[in-house]
Amino acid sequence: MAPPVREPPKTSLTVVAFTRVGAILVLLGLSLVTYAYKRSLEPLYGSAATNQHLAKVVWASCILGSFAPSVPISRATLGLGLLLYALPHSSYWSAVYTGRMGDPVWGTVATHLIVLLPILSLGVAIVKAVQEAPYRKDDPSAPQSAMTLPVCATAVNALQGLWPALPFISTMPESQIFLQLGTVCASLWAVEAFLPNISPPPLNAPEPTPIPPTPSGKDKKRKKGESEKAPTSTPPPPASTSDRPKTSSKLRIALLPLFPFLTSTILRPPTLPKPLLEPYQHPLVPLRILSSVQSSYSGVVVVGQLLGPQTDFGNMDHLRYLRAGHSLLGGVWTGPKAQYTDPSFLLKDEAGESLGDSIYSAFVLQEVARLVVKKPGNLPPKNALMIGLGAGIAATSFMRHDLDTTIVEIDQAVYDAAHRYFGLPAPGPGRLFIEDARAWVHNRSMTMTQSSTTTAPVNSDDVASPQLFDIVVHDCFSGGSVPSHLYTQEFWRDLKNIVRPDGVVAVNFAGILESQSGKAVVHTLQNSFPRCRAFYDSLQPNNNYTAEFLNWVFFCTLSPEPVEFRKPVDADYLGSHLRRHVFTQLPAREADVSTILSDVPSEQRERYLLRDAANPLGDWQQREAIEHWKIMRGVLADVYWETY
Repeated sequence: MAPPVREPPKTSLTVVAFTRVGAILVLLGLSLVTYAYKRSLEPLYGSAATNQHLAKVVWASCILGSFAPSVPISRATLGLGLLLYALPHSSYWSAVYTGRMGDPVWGTVATHLIVLLPILSLGVAIVKAVQEAPYRKDDPSAPQSAMTLPVCATAVNALQGLWPALPFISTMPESQIFLQLGTVCASLWAVEAFLPNISPPPLNAPEPTPIPPTPSGKDKKRKKGESEKAPTSTPPPPASTSDRPKTSSKLRIALLPLFPFLTSTILRPPTLPKPLLEPYQHPLVPLRILSSVQSSYSGVVVVGQLLGPQTDFGNMDHLRYLRAGHSLLGGVWTGPKAQYTDPSFLLKDEAGESLGDSIYSAFVLQEVARLVVKKPGNLPPKNALMIGLGAGIAATSFMRHDLDTTIVEIDQAVYDAAHRYFGLPAPGPGRLFIEDARAWVHNRSMTMTQSSTTTAPVNSDDVASPQLFDIVVHDCFSGGSVPSHLYTQEFWRDLKNIVRPDGVVAVNFAGILESQSGKAVVHTLQNSFPRCRAFYDSLQPNNNYTAEFLNWVFFCTLSPEPVEFRKPVDADYLGSHLRRHVFTQLPAREADVSTILSDVPSEQRERYLLRDAANPLGDWQQREAIEHWKIMRGVLADVYWETY
């Protein structure tokens, strides 16, 4: 008689739930790796180039991991841990060498393919293997690869927005994130023998051998000569090796204390420690790094000083620069180039070293706001508001001219660097706000509105109100782009509520004026302020100023009167050669921007009006950000960008 057909054991719901949780944790880890990897590339490539094709590489990685052959979970976990351990070095050196090719677009793509694709592909393969582990191959309820792909790709891309909201993640160095996740993977591999078994039960379990019945008295009588044979029993199967820890498992456990040692010694990242405890002297080039700190807003904020000439870089030597990510926020001449007409005007840093003129004339150009003629009466300005600080060139000048200066800067590390290394005086109590300017301006505007202090006519008593600002300098450019939410109609409306009716707003914009982003900035300013004049940053006049990447400063006012500038006097220069040159040559740097939208039909100009509900400025700036990366690599040699 044929034995009855046994139905296969059902998959345990507990095991399925356990594997689902495990898959979710792996996806969270992969999204965290991608977020930290993206941050690690920004000091070398900037955010625009890093993000341009990142999502495509994530999808390619998920496709590869979803349709690749199944991998052993234990070995794949160990492999993933080793890749994560190598990530601080592999991401840095790959970005260094691809960056030297001079193309930020294909350089980042090559880096993504070399570094990130293997990690994400292996991680997605582990997700697939973990999900399939409780099921047999012929089980129709097992998850399919076609379903794993979109879930993994969407999760890795979408969950990256979770991590900046967690302070302990957003402030943790990227290398520590990589190494800690690598340690988690290596530890799971080490304790594998002690984890629950998620494999499906065997399909054909052996039937238990029945014990023969004890013979009765009659059965004991046998034929003569027939010997009685004792029933034999099948010897028990040998004990399964899974029932006792294997020798290899014990060796794995013994490796656990080694992982923290490796992460603090051999696997330390090739970049400088953050914060930098003492100045770092580069062994090959005349470069000293005075400060390097981690920033949740700018990635990394670095103060470096060139002690000698750069090869093939002209006169860019003996200077101190402030860097945020892959962008220079400012700099000053030092050493033999720190020269003023009157040495008593020289600034000094916290250590007492003399500081000279700004290396960029754009920050001095912003100071021209002091020269705007205020009507009626032409009263001198009494206060100023700085939205975005940089190295504090303009803010320091305003303070030296006895203007009560309020600073709104989103990044504490930037303010600390400007104060310690660039001679920025402390603004005084109630004059420093480390927060996003959009929220600060809106709250200040609401306060002014509620107290019935509005932008009254020019001859109103509100002109003398200390609650309103005479000068506002809006300089938020960094990393090749500007924060788009600080250039909308709604923002300018709030800002106008805290500016005196005869005050002036100086808006800095770096980019190509004929580009879509340039047209949008100009068009929105012209629709928000009655009067604006535009000047470009160049030591020599430029006839092709609208088609080149330049620094621009727009001087706008709420008054219907034209924006006029008084003639500068010696006291305005503060002993600076650069200020004298910029102030006296101001008319030669003016540009007529009234025709910027002349090639755009009137019915299509509405798309260039930036609003909170429709603000494509960030997307439009991608090309300018790539161009800015190339300009920055032309200012400082590669090795200076690679040292942070």
